[in-house]
Order: sequence, then C-alpha cells, then structure tokens
Amino acid sequence: MPYINLAHAGRVHYAERGERRPGRPSALLIHGAGASSAIWLMALARVARAGHAIAIDLPGHGPSAADGAALDGARGLTLGRYRDAVGELAGTLCLGPSVLVGHSLGALVAMEAALAWPDKVRGLVLCAAAPRLGVDPELARLLRDDPARVVAWLAEHALSPRAKPAVRRGFLAAGDITPADVVRADFAIVRDANLGARLGALACPVTWLDGADDRIVAPTEGRRGEIVTLPDVGHLVPIEAPAAVATAVVSTLGAQT
Repeated sequence: MPYINLAHAGRVHYAERGERRPGRPSALLIHGAGASSAIWLMALARVARAGHAIAIDLPGHGPSAADGAALDGARGLTLGRYRDAVGELAGTLCLGPSVLVGHSLGALVAMEAALAWPDKVRGLVLCAAAPRLGVDPELARLLRDDPARVVAWLAEHALSPRAKPAVRRGFLAAGDITPADVVRADFAIVRDANLGARLGALACPVTWLDGADDRIVAPTEGRRGEIVTLPDVGHLVPIEAPAAVATAVVSTLGAQT
C-alpha cells in the first residue's frame, strides 16, 4: 500500500491502479465524509482496464493518520485543507492535469480544486453531489450524542431500499473506519459548505451521477453539465453502482485525449 509524506498534509495513503497512458489524463478519486479509498475499489478495478487512477485517503481517514503538527487533529480538517491535500498529492506524483472524481464531501473537495486550479483539472465526475449538501438533523444528533450508531443509520438511509443484501452486509461489516472526531469534522464541513454561487465558474466538463433513491442529497437546480440518474441506487453511489462510476470516468478520460 503506497504512502507519501506531503509537506502540508502529512503522511497520506493512496490506492493506485492501472498504467499511465500517453495523451490520456489520470483520474484522482476522493471519498466522502467518514469514508476511505476503499469505497472506490470496485470502480478502480474497472477504470484500470482503460487508464490510470489514484484514490486518496484524505488526512485522518483510512490508513492516512492525522498529523497533529500539520493538522492540529480534527480541528485542522477543513474543506480547504482537503483540497490542498489532493492538490499536493497530484503535484508530488506528477499526475499533470487530471480528472477528479468525488463522492458527496469528496465532490465538494473536487469542485474546490477545479475552482482553485482550473488548468490542472480536465474534468469532474461528481457522485451523489450538489453544491450544498446539508446534514440530516437525526444524523447530526447521532454524530453528537451516539456516534456508534452512525454506520447503522447510514446503512438504513444512505443505501437504496433496493440495495443488494450483500452490499448492505458489507457496508455494516466495514464498521467505524474513521475516528469519531474526524467524522464529526467532515459533517461540519458538509453542513457549512455552499458552492452554489461559484458553480458557474467551473471551466471543465462536469458529469453528475445521482442515485434515484438518494435520501441524503436532494436534486439541485442550476447544475451545469451532464446529469445521469441511476435507478435503484441511493447515496452510496461508489459501492452501489461501481460500473456506472467507472463508465463515466473512462468516458471523461477518453473525452480529454
């Protein structure tokens, strides 16, 4: 499992699949709140057949340990810090202009990166995303008072009611993979972020992958780009519809050649 020491983000883990190809950009995948690069593994395997892909574990998530000196624990985790970690990883690995793929909070990070460095982002694939996401009041209460129940709540509300039992069991079995204070910091970022006024400044092609059964993020007016609605899919698009994610990513990679 590759790790890299970044000057500002600390020691960061990432998953890498596929090979770099001349004239074709890499894809850099960014997970959502409280998650890790593992949420992309099925999609990564499919993308690797056609190109090169990296999935970051944001600071404090998965195998990426929060660096106290650089991040001041969870208090230092912000949307800007996540954006900069993604940019620093891409620059250190010499990815060049890339396609960014984000899920939920990760989509906010991807949009922020595309706004900050328009010459470095060739396209966006945004899963279960909107410029403003919000946090369900019941989830906010559990995050504050009973974090041990958050995974069960997400299994009930973030997956489609028609999700395969094996998908539901796998999600529950993964359990709490991120420290509770980091998860709370993530959802505070989600609660406070609103990129609606800046959406029109995105200069690259954008594909939105919406779950038809998403009960976490409501459809949003004014999104530019292609909007694809996936039937029988909830909020957890990367694990409920990895083939659809890979198809959109590969299409975007190919469109940039």
